[in-house]
Amino acid sequence: MDNLSERDLILEPLSVQEITELAREAGSVEALLSKKSPKYKEYQDRVAKPDDWIPFMAEEPRLIRRPMLAVPGRLLIGFDQKVWQEALSH
Repeated sequence: MDNLSERDLILEPLSVQEITELAREAGSVEALLSKKSPKYKEYQDRVAKPDDWIPFMAEEPRLIRRPMLAVPGRLLIGFDQKVWQEALSH
């Protein structure tokens, strides 16, 4: 996903396939899930296992943690200034 750093996920939501690929890169669906999203509570009762979140994330992009940045060999999710500076300086 080369264009993640430039894509507005609200205006251009990710597909189920894209979210599945990102979850694989991130190591889990939970790594992508924004539990702070107001929408989280609305969907929470409809989820039995982590992969159940994927179609909901495609439907409601606010469930996805942002920002995301793809760097060689790594996907950064959520902003951590120190981690991002280190990743971008290499």
